[in-house]
Amino acid sequence: MKRPVAFQLLQSFRSSEIQLFHVFLESPAFNRRQEMPLLLDYWRQNRAEPPDARAIFKAACPGQPFRKQDYYLLLSRFHKLAEQFLAWQAFQQNEQAHYTHLLQALRQRQQQPLFQRSMKKARSLNKPQDNHAADSLHFAYHLEREQYDFIDSHDRTKPTNLQQATDLLDAYYFAEKLRQTCLAHARSVINQETYKIGMIPAIEAEIKKRPSLLEHPAVLLYHACYQAVVVTGAQRSFQLLRQYIRVYKKGFPRQEIRDLYLLAINYCIRALNFGDTAFAQEALQLYEESLKEGYLLEDGYLPESTFSNMVSLALKLEYYEWVEAFIGNHSDKLKPAFRESLPWYTSAKLAYELGDTDRVLQLCAKIEARQPFLYLGTKTLQLKVLCEQEEWDAVDSLLESMRVYLQRHKDVGYHREHYLLLLQFTRRLLGLIPGDLSKIFELAAEVETTKNFREKPWMLRQISKKVKR
Repeated sequence: MKRPVAFQLLQSFRSSEIQLFHVFLESPAFNRRQEMPLLLDYWRQNRAEPPDARAIFKAACPGQPFRKQDYYLLLSRFHKLAEQFLAWQAFQQNEQAHYTHLLQALRQRQQQPLFQRSMKKARSLNKPQDNHAADSLHFAYHLEREQYDFIDSHDRTKPTNLQQATDLLDAYYFAEKLRQTCLAHARSVINQETYKIGMIPAIEAEIKKRPSLLEHPAVLLYHACYQAVVVTGAQRSFQLLRQYIRVYKKGFPRQEIRDLYLLAINYCIRALNFGDTAFAQEALQLYEESLKEGYLLEDGYLPESTFSNMVSLALKLEYYEWVEAFIGNHSDKLKPAFRESLPWYTSAKLAYELGDTDRVLQLCAKIEARQPFLYLGTKTLQLKVLCEQEEWDAVDSLLESMRVYLQRHKDVGYHREHYLLLLQFTRRLLGLIPGDLSKIFELAAEVETTKNFREKPWMLRQISKKVKR
């Protein structure tokens, strides 16, 4: 029997939340159905067992005859209460939401002294020097809106705070739109997703007319990110973004700073892909800084892409001892599914850079690569070694397996172009006749001028061998 949706939700609860949910169900303020605490007790005692509809119903509704419609209604009500509990818990933990609703209730009840006292407390929660996020601007706007409604309901001749409310709403909206634009741009580059984000030209024009908007760190930081990542790609814009992250990161939620670090890192990696090798050091510094401060961990795990990218950057910088230490110190932070395969793969990359081709092939043979980046990365290492060893039959077979894989897997994003170019150039390399200088120089020139191909130095070395013969 399929596990009820409500029980699936309960599986995500911590033990402390289960206890609090029981108190919630026992409270007449939230629930007056006696069967609900009994149902929770049954689940706690039998959570590991396959669900039994009749046993569940009997435990929650003793003495009542089992009917399917009653059973499904029981589960539906229980699920609704579980969702209400989560919403209530989130509300209890959100002081800003508490004051937003409290102020509205006090204003509607004409409780002027209590409204003013609560407004003072609410404003104290939103100190600009401590909280730079766009959400703080949104909360400040809500406070000004409640203040306006309060003034308007008591004395319509009195000057209002509409200007402050409007300015805060503009700042919040501009910061959020710029943030969404940066995230959408990154997704479009990495995953080939398409987004249409409106109003950005108007926001840019408004910021030029009203530079005071940049006094809000959320607007300042996301405007700098937009300029660096989406618009110009200029190093000056990137350095401003780097500076603003360093200055203001303590005032933003961890998730937002994580996104900003990744956007800055993506800028560096794109610059690297276009041949600007100076950004390898900058990208690795950003990774180290954000990892040290815990921004890059997701649910306590180090993402496999982060692990792999850091190794690639360090190898590019020839930090071989650093790579060996990094693999040893951080492999246990990977998700269980990657704790063997990814360290083997990155160790194989290190072995290749050190010239130990036998170890490269040994490690690659151990890797069970289900993820595209791991499969294609492993095959690329094998391809390079086999080309250098002039095992042309094996190279031909490997190229065909990679071609078939790329044909079947469309989910490799912008990396797809690189791998297709690798296959194309390697095929042409196999067809070169040693000493045929016109064909050799033609291929070398094409490789040299092709963008988004990350194996240029290696491919050019292979081509040059054809000249020397």
